[in-house]
Amino acid sequence: MSLASGTAGLDTQLLAGIVAIAGDGDAYEQLRAAGRSCRFCAEPVRLTGSSVSVDAATGEVLESFSSGAQPNGELLKPCGTRRASRCAACAEVYKGDARQLVRAGLVGGKGVDASVASHPTVFATLTAPSFGTVHRHPNGGGPCQAKRPGRCRHGRPLFCLVHHGEHDATVGEALCAECYDYERAVLFNATVSELWRRTTIYAKRQLARLAHVSPGELDEMVRLSYVKVAEFQRRGVVHLHVLCRLDGADGTAPPARFSASLLALALRIAVGQVSAPYPGERGEARWGEQFDGRVLDASTGATRRVANYLAKYATKGSDDHGALDRRLRSSDDLARRALSAHLRQMAEAAWRLGEDEALARLRLRNWAHTLGLRSHFLTKSRRFSTTFTALRGARQAHRRTEHLARAGVALPRSGELVVIGEWSYAGSGWPSHVEAFLIAQEAERVATARQLAYEEDLLRQPHVAPGVSA
Repeated sequence: MSLASGTAGLDTQLLAGIVAIAGDGDAYEQLRAAGRSCRFCAEPVRLTGSSVSVDAATGEVLESFSSGAQPNGELLKPCGTRRASRCAACAEVYKGDARQLVRAGLVGGKGVDASVASHPTVFATLTAPSFGTVHRHPNGGGPCQAKRPGRCRHGRPLFCLVHHGEHDATVGEALCAECYDYERAVLFNATVSELWRRTTIYAKRQLARLAHVSPGELDEMVRLSYVKVAEFQRRGVVHLHVLCRLDGADGTAPPARFSASLLALALRIAVGQVSAPYPGERGEARWGEQFDGRVLDASTGATRRVANYLAKYATKGSDDHGALDRRLRSSDDLARRALSAHLRQMAEAAWRLGEDEALARLRLRNWAHTLGLRSHFLTKSRRFSTTFTALRGARQAHRRTEHLARAGVALPRSGELVVIGEWSYAGSGWPSHVEAFLIAQEAERVATARQLAYEEDLLRQPHVAPGVSA
């Protein structure tokens, strides 16, 4: 987006401020430099203080840094959020880390041995059951709900002949809000992590049965590694997309009889059998009827597309517009959020269930903004691949080395640096709306250039269908 097109519809005062900065070459370049220092973060954390870089071997001070040397006397640190609705620039970095984490578990790298590419791997989608009829956008097109004649007990029709578009706001809304079991839907989200834990146990039991070995013998032969991503559907409940990989007990390739097809079959059987009790004697959670388990072959190149597919959920939350990006503080806070009627009732159900003493351990009021989901959007077994912490640490070390090289500071032969500093919080966000607007424009320009470069690189790659259904 150009600066001219981006200023359409702005108020006079803001426009005057934009012209004043953009018209001053030095001021605008200084703002761009500040933006680059925090990767054009929309809400940077402002810090004051100082630090020194020390050679760990000799104790020699290599460089000193003070926020007083910065234009505004403050150091800008990226907010680091994963949600694009809060900061697109930081969310893109987080998404990239998620992509590298998943890809390392598929083909190696980032400290993971490349031999994992030959290990049996299955990409599975585990769905949620129905909690009531909702408007939908069928993948193959067609009417919303044409096979449900009649009306519900409240007199509302159980059919809808409208051909909803993919982005139709009606998709995901209940045909009858009084029939829809909002509380059970929230409890499913809250229980899905336990349901998955039990699924891994059941899957290993089925794997042992299919391989004609005992569970104890199985543990001595193979181990199950995985990474799972939670996707919020439009109806407010989660699906899990899971990459399951079979390793030998020592991390090498498993015995030949433990194929990817055998793993896919064990998962399918386990998903159909497993259940987890809802707290407070409210029944039990089970997976939905739809299950998709596909064998991945690293030699086809599909792993890159699967990693991209999973990483895209890194920037998403429980709603499409960011109204639930932050925790709810009160029922009045919830009332002020711009939500659809369906998601509002989901959040209200979570808030209401938070008062139930039998559900106290779920702390549902703390998780009402995620509609009851209490886990991170991406979780993995310990040995699947690298970690977000390791990726951030490597990036920080690389940037620190680059900074010292630009400053002409000779790096220690040992390569070990210790940074000692004392910093204090000075605030968040850009000092003015004018600066925030210009930084947002610059961030969009950088993101567009990066996307174009990525698409050009993708066009040079052989086209391989990912085999993934959304």
